[in-house]
Amino acid sequence: MRIAVTSHTAIDQIESRGSSFVGIGGPTCYSGLTAKSLGADVQLVTKVGRDFDYRNVLNEKGLQISDACISASKPTTRFKIVIDGQTRNIFLLARCEDIAADEININADACIVSPIINEISGDVVSEISKQVNFVFLDPQGFVRKVRKDGRCYIKKTEMNFHRFKINAIKVDDEEALALTGAKGVDALKKLKIETAILTSGNRTTMLHKERVYEISTEMIDIQDSTGAGDILSGAYTYAFVNSKDAGWALCLGVAAAFTALRSNTRGISKIPPKKDVENYASLLHNNIKSVT
Repeated sequence: MRIAVTSHTAIDQIESRGSSFVGIGGPTCYSGLTAKSLGADVQLVTKVGRDFDYRNVLNEKGLQISDACISASKPTTRFKIVIDGQTRNIFLLARCEDIAADEININADACIVSPIINEISGDVVSEISKQVNFVFLDPQGFVRKVRKDGRCYIKKTEMNFHRFKINAIKVDDEEALALTGAKGVDALKKLKIETAILTSGNRTTMLHKERVYEISTEMIDIQDSTGAGDILSGAYTYAFVNSKDAGWALCLGVAAAFTALRSNTRGISKIPPKKDVENYASLLHNNIKSVT
């Protein structure tokens, strides 16, 4: 199985509890490495600048950023993430060039499309939809905007997903409200995509073919949630393409994200081992609730 991930690769500066950490991030790293750890081959469709010094780190883990992904004119996308208790503020420090539609050449069974700062256009999503059979969308970068001081925020955004072939979408509470003006299951219904997933604290809800599923995990003290949603996306996509079982895929996705958060590590070191993910997913599968 081969899974592509389309997104900027980022360098994250994370400040939390009096300490600072700098490392690679973005969906290419978190989703890509999760899918790789579960057994998929991974293709990265991304952009980084000439200042990106982590290609060897990714190569050692089985992910490659090709020369075609190196921007000649723009630096690598960089964020500063400041965590203060339950408050998480994101600042954009630098932005690489957009990913262009004519650069899309995907040879994969599925593609995770996950812009982080509006680097993916509708034309790119449309082209990806033509090249793969399963598209998983995380619209975080479509609704993320930037103030003059670099602080990022979520803004109401109208998107017509029906012009694309999107098989699954994942949103959090803020993103769901920004895209639909609704909350909870009502927001998932308004997205009108076959599989819609909503993450909200320790509860994850999925609407799949008019059937609602819910999974709750235990409450834990989370030091840094960076990448958790991308980890869920990578595990869900791998499991669904492999099994065509949305319920099991949700369990594996939630298990991967939870296991990563429980490790209380930062950066890509939080990518959990396959065995740990599968063990916890089996426990979740015994307790998954079908609401309708």
